Amino acid sequence: MLEASEANELIDEAIERVEEREAKTVRKERKFRDRLSLLVGIFAVCLAVVHLVGAGLLRENVVQTIRASDAYNYMQAKKVRQVVLQVGAVSAPAAERDKLLAQAHALDLPDAKGHGIGQLQEAADELSADGIRAGKVGERYEWAETALQMAIVLLSIAMIASSRMIALGACVIATSAIALAAATYLHAIG
Repeated sequence: MLEASEANELIDEAIERVEEREAKTVRKERKFRDRLSLLVGIFAVCLAVVHLVGAGLLRENVVQTIRASDAYNYMQAKKVRQVVLQVGAVSAPAAERDKLLAQAHALDLPDAKGHGIGQLQEAADELSADGIRAGKVGERYEWAETALQMAIVLLSIAMIASSRMIALGACVIATSAIALAAATYLHAIG
């Protein structure tokens, strides 16, 4: 039979073992949460960088689209002037007609400033294409940005749920987002 003091010692030892296990579990959870907090910070920095680059490209898209629109408008104004000169030449006296037709023809000719109708058309087309390219690249950065936002939210959920699987999923999503942003950047500069 167990004496009271021996039973007390066994109970105290059992309590100590339980407390040690609980403390170890708390340390593990704290370490897990600390690592997730660090990942949230890293992903937030990546998100900020991706957003900055993507927003710059979307602004570039808008600027190029405006420039293309301006070039198209200037070209159209020159075409209207050309038509007015040609129509005016129809009813003008012969001496005046040749002068008006020469002015109308001169609007088509390339010049040093790039203001010939054909030159303006080429410049506007190029600006439009540049804007479209910037917009498409910007969209890839938006995808990466959205994925990083999702990863940060999932890490927050993983912290609350103490779920390593959710944390792993968040890391996979964030890694994919960072890879997409890096590939987009390398493709753009290459």
